[in-house]
Amino acid sequence: MPLSEFDIIDRYFAPLGDWQPKTTVLGPGDDCAVLSPRADHQICISSDTLIEGIHFPMAASGRLAAERSLAAAVSDLAAMGSEPMAATGALTLKELSEPWLQDFSSALAECIQEWQIPLIGGNISRGKELSITWTVLGSVPTGRYVTRSGAQVGDDVYVSGWPGRAGLALEQLIKGEMVDPELLRYYERPAPRLEIGQKIRPLVSAMIDVSDGLLSDLQHVLHASNCGADVDVSALGFDATLGRQSRNPLHHLTLALSAGDDYELCFSAPVSRRAELESLAQASALPLTRIGQIVSTPGVVFSNLPNGIKPADLEGLTGYRHFE
Repeated sequence: MPLSEFDIIDRYFAPLGDWQPKTTVLGPGDDCAVLSPRADHQICISSDTLIEGIHFPMAASGRLAAERSLAAAVSDLAAMGSEPMAATGALTLKELSEPWLQDFSSALAECIQEWQIPLIGGNISRGKELSITWTVLGSVPTGRYVTRSGAQVGDDVYVSGWPGRAGLALEQLIKGEMVDPELLRYYERPAPRLEIGQKIRPLVSAMIDVSDGLLSDLQHVLHASNCGADVDVSALGFDATLGRQSRNPLHHLTLALSAGDDYELCFSAPVSRRAELESLAQASALPLTRIGQIVSTPGVVFSNLPNGIKPADLEGLTGYRHFE
């Protein structure tokens, strides 16, 4: 007799709700979960839908689907400087595969523990394509959340981590090439920058997570803040691994500026915060690279380009768009 949706929940997902923090008053198993945020805190909420063939490959393993999908959702909490509080999930399956579900559930359990975001409920249904929707909730001290709209003229612009590595890994996978394991992990198991997001929260003026490409997501900040940016292209050449494995300097810059799937943080901060941010980067062993400056004229201009590369070579980079 095939498993029902309730059997699936009981076997693969109910055990994931055994761990709940003090802010969970009532966990999974009822019509709703009940949360109680800490005193003097507010709740940040975000939802993400991820679909097979778009956000993760067709016939992806349960592990890859779990790790990429939850990381993408949790990254939005990092962008607000938020501490994870809870998650709910909605899983649409094309067919029932218990090995796939076991793989998905095991990976999900690891992510829940690593990122300290308990699963408090969800839903399972059958449909024409595999899709996963996560709703994540986080907690921030009242009024201390970070938005996209706070960038000020004269602020520095930063990006965390190694933008472009996940994009190069995906490009190599699509071409059927051998992928360096050092790159592959950035695509298969993104690391939402939760810890550094909370640490830099008091230091930054605006922030966004990089999911559709650094340049594309930076422009969301610029639009919300009614300003522009001067991007120092030479600063984007810091990643020796990306430089070594890309085809040429333009390919390297294209990946760093427009490849999606990084789930790094792009943020602006006053010049007076440089020393503190450098200290945090060293303590966290995570690059926080200063890549430019906020300017008053809307849009993006590029400075310090390598020989042979013109601004026009970069101006058409848009990042990922769903309806193009």
